[in-house]
Amino acid sequence: MCNATPAPNLRVHHHMSVMSRPKPGYQPSLPAFLFLILALLLPLFDGESMINADSDPARHLRHGETILSQGAVIRKDAFSWTRPGEPFLGFEYGSQVLIALAHRAGGTPGMVILTSLVIAGTMAGLASWLLRRGVDPLLAVLATTSSALLTSLHWIARPHVFSWPLILVLFFWLERDRRPPLWAFALLFTVWANLHGAFIFGWVLIGMYLIGHLLEYATARDPDLRRSELAAARTLGTVAVVTVLATMINPYGWHTTWHVVEFFRIPWLKELTQEFQSPDFNTRDLKPFLAALMGMMVVLSFRPRPRWTHLVCIVGTAGMGLIAQRNITQFGLIAVPLLALLLNDPWNRHVGVTGFARRFALGATTGRNAPWMALVSALLIVFALSHGRIGNHQVLADGWSPQQYPVAAAEWGRRNEVRGRVFNEMIWGGYLVWAWPELKIFLDGGTDFFGGRIMHVHSWISTLQPGWRDSMAAFDVNLALLPPRGALAAELLRDPEWVARYCDGTAVFLSRAGAITPSDSVPRSRCVPAVRQVGGP
Repeated sequence: MCNATPAPNLRVHHHMSVMSRPKPGYQPSLPAFLFLILALLLPLFDGESMINADSDPARHLRHGETILSQGAVIRKDAFSWTRPGEPFLGFEYGSQVLIALAHRAGGTPGMVILTSLVIAGTMAGLASWLLRRGVDPLLAVLATTSSALLTSLHWIARPHVFSWPLILVLFFWLERDRRPPLWAFALLFTVWANLHGAFIFGWVLIGMYLIGHLLEYATARDPDLRRSELAAARTLGTVAVVTVLATMINPYGWHTTWHVVEFFRIPWLKELTQEFQSPDFNTRDLKPFLAALMGMMVVLSFRPRPRWTHLVCIVGTAGMGLIAQRNITQFGLIAVPLLALLLNDPWNRHVGVTGFARRFALGATTGRNAPWMALVSALLIVFALSHGRIGNHQVLADGWSPQQYPVAAAEWGRRNEVRGRVFNEMIWGGYLVWAWPELKIFLDGGTDFFGGRIMHVHSWISTLQPGWRDSMAAFDVNLALLPPRGALAAELLRDPEWVARYCDGTAVFLSRAGAITPSDSVPRSRCVPAVRQVGGP
């Protein structure tokens, strides 16, 4: 693919002759080494967070188990009392099945191991691609590490992780001079649409490359270059049409495609969902993105100008990351490797000549990929099948954190067969769907299903806005499962119409007087600390 400006020299300057390069040994290659590090360390140091960062892993697990049990996708809601029996469209059903299968095999450690292997494989694939493009090995490691750091905000055992390797596959194909046939793009998007709704970003990425080719066509002076860029743009136009049609090959048909498009156009989504809000750079977790943006500005100041396709992708994904925190992942997977390509020539002139960089490059040219990655994957699968145990030692917790979720409260409720219209903490909704399926919830993290009205009512009641009691009465809420140190729990504990049925350090379960049996209540003194925490008497 030709360009209006000379492409950067992507050859690696190892400063040694081909004859002096050592033959490949049996040690792990650079990508394999990165895979080993991530695959082994993520379960040990981030495994608990993958499961307990929010309750969506539990919700996806319940949905996956339901699909496996009934042998069909979910088409009507069976988990809430606010929208019972309403039409349901599961645009993540394929990933949910994989999560459920991992849990059947190894419990929550199985879910952690599966997620870790996908993340490690994605990063190893990125490092391998950078090396094939001629990026200096040390720079490739730094770029891959930066990508990992930016995606780490979303290292959670949720379906979106399964989109990451597919994003890279599409990215690699779009970067090739000779792109794959149309059927390959169609197959990729068919798989993608049956795994997760992030296939919509695939269209965005194709659109970015299409715009880049059109800009090259508009700015080029060479007639041959103009013809080739226009031909590339036309090809991508056809690819876009084919991929849109391919996403309709799923159990829900064209409704999946339309649902995902409409979902991202919801006006209240940004208001009520943190991951759709713009990043707050005062928080520690988002500082790496700020540093990456500053580095981007430095790299883009170099001459010559990057090809338009690269520039559009870098600036476009940066803009997406500034609009919504969840898009920082796309910046890490697309913009960072492109910036590494642009930085490679000046890097080789100033850093690649140093002794450390030369020795690092020498070692990085040897080693093997597949045997080491297969070995580590096999060991981790065996570890998962043991439910995270090594001998008599439970290395990975098999279950959900009782400090994060109302584990004991749910056990109490199931044991006493409590039923009713519960107002639950939103972040607990997914856990309750899994751990206490007999109790229908108010809502969970499936914001696309519950819609703006229920989301706003929940927010209105939770934050004690004027008329919140009327809202609870209008929905005929007679149960509440809440954090004991929250403002709503404190208010209900003061209210003589509400009785505390269960209380511990994680959750307080309340009901309207006489709403449930057994009629046993918890002395209010056990829950008084909750009132004091919010300034009560």
